Amino acid sequence: MRKTLATLFLTVVTLLVLGIVLLATASTVRAQGLYADPHYFFKRQLVWLILSVCMACVLATWFDYHWWKQHRWLPILFYGIVLVGLVLVFFPHIGGKVKGSYRWLNLGPIHLQPSEFAKIAIIVAMSVWMDRIGWRVRQFVKGALVPAGLLGLFVALLAVEPDFGATAVVMTLGACIMFVTGTRIWHLLAIGCAGIPPIILLIASNANRMERIRAWLQGEDSNSAAAYHLQQAILAFKNGGPWGVGFNQSIQKYNYLPEAHTDFIFAIGGEEFGFIFSVGVLIAYAILLTCGVLISLRAPDRLGRLLAFGMTLLLVSQAAFNIGVVTGCLPTKGLALPFISYGGTNLITALFAVGTLFNVGKHIDVFDPRLHTEVVHNAVKDI
Repeated sequence: MRKTLATLFLTVVTLLVLGIVLLATASTVRAQGLYADPHYFFKRQLVWLILSVCMACVLATWFDYHWWKQHRWLPILFYGIVLVGLVLVFFPHIGGKVKGSYRWLNLGPIHLQPSEFAKIAIIVAMSVWMDRIGWRVRQFVKGALVPAGLLGLFVALLAVEPDFGATAVVMTLGACIMFVTGTRIWHLLAIGCAGIPPIILLIASNANRMERIRAWLQGEDSNSAAAYHLQQAILAFKNGGPWGVGFNQSIQKYNYLPEAHTDFIFAIGGEEFGFIFSVGVLIAYAILLTCGVLISLRAPDRLGRLLAFGMTLLLVSQAAFNIGVVTGCLPTKGLALPFISYGGTNLITALFAVGTLFNVGKHIDVFDPRLHTEVVHNAVKDI
């Protein structure tokens, strides 16, 4: 397991270094235009990186994950705080509407995105609940209805913001945790049939969202304005070719490709560093997935397995969604690339997820009489 944790550490550090280097070049034009400082976003991201490592990654590594179960008020408090944050974004002066969505909390000089914390909160809340109910996960009320209620509150608020990228991630996390824990497939299908139609209706009722879907179906040859992001992203990859145009030589970052330092930073990387960069990033996330799965499979208890599985799925699914959008495999939707895109809140949650993986990993192969007693007790109770 030490080799697995070391590999995970090196992979995350590599992605963080790539992210900082790429942000240093991708954000210069936008930063100069908005703040008259080409290094504005780069410097802020460095500050967020230091804070995230110290406050999120180290804390999540030091914080014994068994406390989530031993102190039942902890996951309730965490879930409640995030839920309040998701509500406060709709209040004037506290939240605010940016580019048509209510996503941010304005706390003086700090701007936070509660939807990012919702991803962590749903993993913790559902993992603790599923571990607590044990074999009763097969029951409809405890194994399906209650976790669906926890999930539904977040999904409803995220969809109303609207933030369909975060909505998709949270729904994926919740459904997968329920599935791997043993919720009956018929219960999952029933919940999906009840919950998915309102989301589809919300999308279909908005002309801009439908236009994005039509543009995606038509591909990069679409004449729709909604296809502009995809067309510019594909052009960036074409410009880069196999080896790239060189560091800080991107053309697309000169306001041709919107959100070059956030949602579409992967395309700038492909342009400046070429196909080799794109493949390298994919390999890095594949290694991260492998490490996360190994930690989950070897976790000493069910709670550890669920937390490790959820945090791994969070990082990999976000990366898959982002890369899928940038390459045209999915409809255009804003979603950060973990460890690489600019954004403090996303960096905090990503490193908290990594810290949790280290937390679970360090308990593997360590005999704890309390865990042994708990496993025997649960086995007898199940019988």
